[in-house]
Amino acid sequence: MKFSCTTKDIAAAVGAASKVVNAHTTVPVLSNVLLQADDGKIAVRATDLELTLQYGFAAEISERGEVTVPAKLFASYLGNLSAGRLEFTGTPTRASVKYERSNYDFHALPADEYPPLPASARGAQFAAAAKRFRDAIEGTIFAASSEEARGAVLMGTLLEVEGNALTLVATDGYRLSKFTTMLDEGISGAEKFIVPSRALAEAARNLGAAERVELNALGAQSNQLQMSAGDVAITVRLVDGQYPNYQQVIPAKFDRSMTVTTAQLVGSLRRAELVAGDRASMVKLSIANQTLILTASSDTSGNAYEELEIEQTGEDLTIAFNARYLIEILNHVKSERTVMEFLGPLSPAAIRPLEPLEGGQQLYVLMPLRQ
Repeated sequence: MKFSCTTKDIAAAVGAASKVVNAHTTVPVLSNVLLQADDGKIAVRATDLELTLQYGFAAEISERGEVTVPAKLFASYLGNLSAGRLEFTGTPTRASVKYERSNYDFHALPADEYPPLPASARGAQFAAAAKRFRDAIEGTIFAASSEEARGAVLMGTLLEVEGNALTLVATDGYRLSKFTTMLDEGISGAEKFIVPSRALAEAARNLGAAERVELNALGAQSNQLQMSAGDVAITVRLVDGQYPNYQQVIPAKFDRSMTVTTAQLVGSLRRAELVAGDRASMVKLSIANQTLILTASSDTSGNAYEELEIEQTGEDLTIAFNARYLIEILNHVKSERTVMEFLGPLSPAAIRPLEPLEGGQQLYVLMPLRQ
């Protein structure tokens, strides 16, 4: 194969694909990205057999063909080139790049060893505005578990599609995030998918700048989901399992609440967390007389005391939270003021923006700590 292209285009494609590669794979060809030249375009593909990313861009093709190149090495090399054009030549065992007055050769592996694209049989199809989809992902996936011991289901994010509504839910058992938005193109009926959260992170990174994201269930059993926009497509194997009934975690009603300036609360929590210092990062919130008092203490660090003006409804309350979890939730509340609703010192609290995000509804639930 032989082609020429801009350094910007190929660096963006290979850089995005290289992030999918598993650095610890025992299959040599999976450490590489596949480059395919055909019909005036280059398709760059990477996979770890669970997640596949394909990124296309325009090029001047002199000779069609395909080759695989070491992903991390090639991405690092391209990332260090200035703006300009390069010439690429590939054979089953070597990839050569000519750029200005430099020439580089990289060891390659035969392209026929590379895994084929996932199955193309299509099931449910729907579409969302890319910005809304990215906002939903970024406002949700942080609450998914990062611990393999807790299982693939909790490491995934639930996508519920019902008519024209899309709801994303993630939880690690201590906190829960829920984001609902409207689709540009919905479905008749309802579907549920448990999507590995890392695949959604790649979708937000690579598809979020587009105008619209197309989503398609693939495979005879609809066990894969493809998310695509323009020349970029991400296909992932869905998690097989039963997602927890998250509705049971959300109290049906609350009997007290407070409204607080988001930035002030985050600042106070960050300072108090420095003193709390232990694994649970316990910070106590005492609500009384339209005032919030945050306290934290540690035998090694000392004591923290913060006082904030709030709008309070209902009876007084003292409740404790993991400060890190609460800060992370508040960092995703895109509103100047935050509403926190309570049922008691040992019941889950709900957190939501006072001013709803345009095109989306956010709700977060956080379990308290025993004091």
